[in-house]
Amino acid sequence: MKPIHILKAGTAVLALTTATAAMADNVVFWVNAPMASGPDAPLFAEIAAFEAETGHKVEVQAVPHLEMQRNLIVAMSSGAGPDVMAVDIAWVPVIADAGLLADLSDHTAKVADLYQPGPLSAGAFQGAQYAMPWYTNNVALYVNNKMLADAGIAAAPTTWAEFEAAAIAMTDPAKDTYGLTLGGAGTGAFQVYTLIWQKGGELIDTDVKVRLNEPAAIQAIEFVSGLYTKHKAIPDSVLTASTWDEVNAPFLQSRAGMLISGDWALGAIKRNAPDLDFSVHPLPKGVQAATVIGGYNIAVNANSKAPDAALALTEWLTGPRSTDVMPKYNRIAGTKDAAAPEVVAALPETQKAFLQQAEAGKPRPVVAGWADIHTTVTGTLWDQVLRGKPVAEAMAEAATAAEAILAK
Repeated sequence: MKPIHILKAGTAVLALTTATAAMADNVVFWVNAPMASGPDAPLFAEIAAFEAETGHKVEVQAVPHLEMQRNLIVAMSSGAGPDVMAVDIAWVPVIADAGLLADLSDHTAKVADLYQPGPLSAGAFQGAQYAMPWYTNNVALYVNNKMLADAGIAAAPTTWAEFEAAAIAMTDPAKDTYGLTLGGAGTGAFQVYTLIWQKGGELIDTDVKVRLNEPAAIQAIEFVSGLYTKHKAIPDSVLTASTWDEVNAPFLQSRAGMLISGDWALGAIKRNAPDLDFSVHPLPKGVQAATVIGGYNIAVNANSKAPDAALALTEWLTGPRSTDVMPKYNRIAGTKDAAAPEVVAALPETQKAFLQQAEAGKPRPVVAGWADIHTTVTGTLWDQVLRGKPVAEAMAEAATAAEAILAK
């Protein structure tokens, strides 16, 4: 790829090499459908500005989230597919391991200071950078203010002890109300990874060592599963809720006083429970603060026929301009500027908590087998302990299963 020059002075300024008409290329961009929901979506104004600045032409193709990963792998494996793509951060290891993503390490070395460390690390795999942060999210604590006050609690919990006490206090089987709503299978596992990290544990470390059966991880799962098995502070929907709509439902119905979720729950509340009296807070802290990172990155097809234009579009979308664009989607850019105090202060109250804890964000393990482990191992583990299997036994079996997947 030809170098694209980066200038930085005071605040981050991204300078793209302007393409002449003779150098202009056509670029196909696959994007997750909500970002291109209609002609007035902010993305299209950005694409128009990019085309005017560079001379390149971009064809935007919106793809549903649930179809994106499979479609990308199938298309690119046959030598087709987009030049540039939006990818869920959890997909990066799988697609990169298949040799389908361009190595952006040289580019990253020039611009790394633009980004928040957590979102940037989520685009790396085996020492190379394959994707750049577009927008980031994490999970925070949603609280039903009325249920909390009715339980005699003046403020949202900030520690595990307070969290447990609040969950128990808001639980009243006679009224079919509970302290917390969580999901089952992989959705529930995603919600509780954070608690393993908060306890000082790990899932799979940077040396690709499985650590699910270590004391800290076991204790974290015992704590959170006990809210259901011991205290009955979680509704029985935890056994079957496999989508965010199902997880959110008890909270939206004021049947559960707390919810652990990302900023995507804000839209669900606005649509389905606009009068709900709720607030959002940083997650209660364990031994240390932690929250699981989600979001989307931008990556380049390793076989793109327009690699320079593809990298230029990646820079444009993920660089300083994204700090202003992402709030139009009620999302947070992966740039450091997006987490600046003055930017956080201007956010709606319901969004501030996510940035207040952004420095504690951790990506899920960046290993090629993680998607399989999440689906078939940790999701199964979570379901098993909810149904009464001893946590230590389930964790030991899960660790063995995860090691087998990584050994393939």
